[in-house]
Amino acid sequence: MWAVRFAAFLTCIGVISGYGSYRDRIPNGYNLPHPCVAGEMWQGMGHLNPAGGGERNQFGLAFASQGRTWANVCNMDSDGDGMTNGQELGDPQCIWTTGATPARTTGLTHPGFCDTSSSQTCAGLITAPCTSSKFNCTATTETVVQKRTLKIPRTPVPGKETTYVCMTFDLDQSQDYHLIATEPEIDNVDIMHHILLYGCRDYAPIIASPEECGMSSPACQDVIGLWSFGMSGQCLYREAGFRIGKSGYKRVLLEFHWNNPLKATGKMDGSGLSLYYTPNLRTHDAGVFWTGDTNIVIPPGRSRTVLESMCPARCTNKILKDTIYLISGLNHMHYKGIAQTVELFSGDQKRYLTNDLNYNYDDPTSVSYDPPVPIHRGDSLKTTCVYQSLSTKTTTFYGDATSNEMCFGIFIYYPKQASSNSNCVTFKTLNRCDIEKGALMGCNIAEFFNNSHPVTKMVMDKVLDNCSPYGGCREECPAAIAEAERHPCLAKGDVQNYLLTMRSRNPDLKTTKFVAALGSCSCKKDDNGKYPIPTDGATSADALVSTVVLAFCALLLL
Repeated sequence: MWAVRFAAFLTCIGVISGYGSYRDRIPNGYNLPHPCVAGEMWQGMGHLNPAGGGERNQFGLAFASQGRTWANVCNMDSDGDGMTNGQELGDPQCIWTTGATPARTTGLTHPGFCDTSSSQTCAGLITAPCTSSKFNCTATTETVVQKRTLKIPRTPVPGKETTYVCMTFDLDQSQDYHLIATEPEIDNVDIMHHILLYGCRDYAPIIASPEECGMSSPACQDVIGLWSFGMSGQCLYREAGFRIGKSGYKRVLLEFHWNNPLKATGKMDGSGLSLYYTPNLRTHDAGVFWTGDTNIVIPPGRSRTVLESMCPARCTNKILKDTIYLISGLNHMHYKGIAQTVELFSGDQKRYLTNDLNYNYDDPTSVSYDPPVPIHRGDSLKTTCVYQSLSTKTTTFYGDATSNEMCFGIFIYYPKQASSNSNCVTFKTLNRCDIEKGALMGCNIAEFFNNSHPVTKMVMDKVLDNCSPYGGCREECPAAIAEAERHPCLAKGDVQNYLLTMRSRNPDLKTTKFVAALGSCSCKKDDNGKYPIPTDGATSADALVSTVVLAFCALLLL
């Protein structure tokens, strides 16, 4: 919603866009049995995976290339087994129309795989994989394991292509448990695209009924469960589990992505996830580790913008108490993201943790590591994100909204290190690992973000009393700014850029004026009589501050 493949190390579950509603356009689209697993249906008719999603089979490729129109593929023999697609799906005369009953509803064969019962042999042709698509996680069968299904009530699906819906659930707090697996409970396969399960902080707000949402909640950011097309469920590595209950996550948030490409009305959904958890705690608590960058500036109209960030050795030395072991990974960007990799450098060895060269925000790809991948103190990680902004007319910055962008690798690991900050997120040259107990290079962040704190108030008032937020550099302003920049949170450079960006994401009026006043003495016309604008090389903070300043500078022209 998560890849060079090391055959002995990685098991990848790849996901590519697929829409269950396409089955409406195919005869017996909901009625195709699995060719070699009795009692199971092949839900994703055009895909290699019976559950749908992932790579397409021969019929899926043909259907997509012919405009997803049945009449165009009915007389084709996509799988080469000597039978037309129409013969295999019960419409041998190719007269079926959407909504009608096919001429035959039994004796169906798969149009994407050679059928071994056909008149010719399948030598050299692709046959269906004879593996069940049902969830299989041995640990869930242990007698002490409990199961709880979290579902939203059946809710109308809006008549638009994309909708995100969130709801929170409180967990059993009577004792500690380990969450060891999740299994999807899909109500409407036609519109349910993917589900994310987030672990929440204790102060997370309650969302008692399904409501449209953005990307989870600021208090619910730890991805501890995932389902998307092609996944039968998620089974955690045998040594670890997410601690829930008395001293773990007490509240979780389910985020649903409804995909309704035909913008149909009248659809309903009541999907969810089943959680499997055990009171027999495993050896290790699982944790969530983030690495990436928040210093994002993507110019408009570009076919390719590449962003690279490092989690250096000094960072892993600081945030890791000992070696940790990654058990799964997930890339995360938004809609402008087209490719992402995370590389691990350990000694003189390099390997890809993720290598998603065809990234799609709507189709998260989870990577599992077996055996787990160790990260040692002193190792480093490099995250590379590639964006395409051809359709945008304004610069894109970091932010939670899907119109903004992100660049994160998100990993599940053990053992959890609760006393350390398990993030290594970069802003320009600063890493979150540089922030300890709310301090950053001598700056007390909590105090600086509190406008009522005496020191913060004094600094802000000094600048606002001597500098104009509306443009123009007063003679007394440079001295006031120089005095303000003696405050450790306003020291020139990356610290100032980082903190002003953080404060400006949800600014109050006083903060907006303060940021503008702080930059007012750079609001000078150049030799051509124009106000300066940031270059492509400007940081997001530079651009943000300049944007605020220019907005006020523009008032001078009125």
